[in-house]
Amino acid sequence: MKNLAAILICISTLLWGSMADAQSLDSFDFRIEWKIVNRFRLFRDAAFFKLHENAWRQYLLYVDGLNLPPDERDSLVRKTSVLGSEHVLNDRRIAFSNILRNNFDWRGWAARAEGATCYDSDKRQHTACGDIGSYVNPQSHNIELWLAATGNRPLPADKTCEWRIGGKLVARANCADRVNGEGIALPYPGGAEVAVNVVGEPPVMVEAAARDILIVGLGDSFASGEGNPDRPVAFGDVRRYRNLYPLRQPNDITGSAQWTDRLCHRSLYGQQLRAALQLAIENPRIAITFLDYACSGAGVDAGLLGPQTYVERVSEADVSSRPMAHPLSGGNRDSQIFRVLKELCADKPEQSGDQWLCPRNNFRRTIDFVFLSVGGNDIGFSNVVAWATLRDGVSASIASFFGATVSADEFARRMRDVLPGAYARLAKALEVALPVYSAADRVFDPSRVILTAYPDLVTDENGAICQAADGQAPEDTYPANQSLDMFNGWLAARANRLAAVRAQFGLLYKEMRDLAGDHGWTFAGHIYADKMFEGHGFCARNPKAAIDPAEILMIPCWGKAERDTATCEQSWSGKVRDWRLYNPATQNYPYALRQRWVRTFNDAYMVVNQKVADRFGKIDEKTSAGVFSETTGALHPTAEGHAAMADGMLLSVRPVLQSMLDAN
Repeated sequence: MKNLAAILICISTLLWGSMADAQSLDSFDFRIEWKIVNRFRLFRDAAFFKLHENAWRQYLLYVDGLNLPPDERDSLVRKTSVLGSEHVLNDRRIAFSNILRNNFDWRGWAARAEGATCYDSDKRQHTACGDIGSYVNPQSHNIELWLAATGNRPLPADKTCEWRIGGKLVARANCADRVNGEGIALPYPGGAEVAVNVVGEPPVMVEAAARDILIVGLGDSFASGEGNPDRPVAFGDVRRYRNLYPLRQPNDITGSAQWTDRLCHRSLYGQQLRAALQLAIENPRIAITFLDYACSGAGVDAGLLGPQTYVERVSEADVSSRPMAHPLSGGNRDSQIFRVLKELCADKPEQSGDQWLCPRNNFRRTIDFVFLSVGGNDIGFSNVVAWATLRDGVSASIASFFGATVSADEFARRMRDVLPGAYARLAKALEVALPVYSAADRVFDPSRVILTAYPDLVTDENGAICQAADGQAPEDTYPANQSLDMFNGWLAARANRLAAVRAQFGLLYKEMRDLAGDHGWTFAGHIYADKMFEGHGFCARNPKAAIDPAEILMIPCWGKAERDTATCEQSWSGKVRDWRLYNPATQNYPYALRQRWVRTFNDAYMVVNQKVADRFGKIDEKTSAGVFSETTGALHPTAEGHAAMADGMLLSVRPVLQSMLDAN
């Protein structure tokens, strides 16, 4: 019997060895893996998507190095993925170290994407990668393929593998290598069988299908990325005419900040875009098709449902020599809803009363999510900020730029009386006009409308309300007033009014939460409820980096002053002075990391510095100063702030996405 057993073992070993020699790959020891290469389709260049994917992976390595318990590690990643990636991409220092980079790009990562997205800024359509039909309805997705070992057998690195998609040979490569490139694409939406085999041997196979998620972004400046242009302005070391502050370089129309959409001040830093991009990064087999329409200054009626007034202005000649400018505005086909229908409807949109519709609901495809940020402009968000900072008796032209001021009490009244009706009109329009359907029954699904809250903007580095002038000490000794430095003739933070404004932020959060619930929308309120901006308001500073130009609240000026915190005084003696507190030509860092996540009025001057031009495209300096346009973008999130808002938003979006995927 022992001899018989030995013979059987010998035969089995010979047979197994013969099979192994005959078939190098089998489904017991190897499996096919794949991922979509460019999962954020707004980027036409897969390498630009890879830049963000790699930044996230680098952040994960940093988090893993903290050796946290698994639950704490996963919670941290969920709450900070976009912010962590932003730190990798825009830190002046090598990520998570104190070592300054030698090749830091002061312009920020988005400057590298100029002309590299599928949005045509001239036509203001998503047609830069072909016609809108092919962008909205992709025929295929390029994928990367590789073999993974599931058992103890190593990958056959000495063998050549053949890869097939839908029976068609797409690549030959070493079996240990990953394959991607032109022609290695998965048909959409049906998918295909993917097979791999060593030359002359049977294949290993898997059925593969990509999922493409269509996200539409609607809303205001907190969605568009206001305050954070794709390419910020540059300054030289020349003083601005008749004062001590820096002059743009070049100081003509070519020196203006560059935006994905100029009229809307839309950029790649907006919270909605960053949230959509992060979904693509985290899900290797999901592609995100993003249609972005958010616009600075938009409200429900003037912006989403009807035309709005833009933040860009054109100067007007005036015989009195007073600075005058009129804001640009769109026609009745310039609402965000109309722009969605224009690209998503296969037929020409039609108007029924005051509502735009797609005839016969002939949509190119349905919408998976609507990202929504709106309501602040309807009740005077910027107006109440102006109320808290404008000095009494300032000129009418400055107050006019802000649309006049609104007190905290008036803001509360509008919140109570205006916002419910505005949201009700919007809810009706979204349901009637847009195909936001659940998977099977094509019934409008309001839970896929994601309404985001606004953050608390007025905390210092300790999470307390920004201290401001109380009459006991010079105004400039308070950080809140240092952040208004260049404009201290018009602006001064007042403690009692800042406290009143902060109280309104809490009331607005509750009102938006309740109204979202009334309409069945998903309310993304973590950015406020979890106090994610606490310690990062407009007056916050890092005390350990007080002399870092990114942390300094004051604007650079030429000359001297009697106190370090006071603005420069003009020198009539003609003696040469120096730039303080830093040289604007070499030390302006619009996107470097800093404690504050809110653009101050000084920041807006150093980042956006919007100028008013005449109809011939010539800069009108007098009007620019007279209508306060150089501070456009103030009191909006920085790039870090938008990243944090995207993280807060994702805490609410991920569960809805997972439920949607599970249902299919």
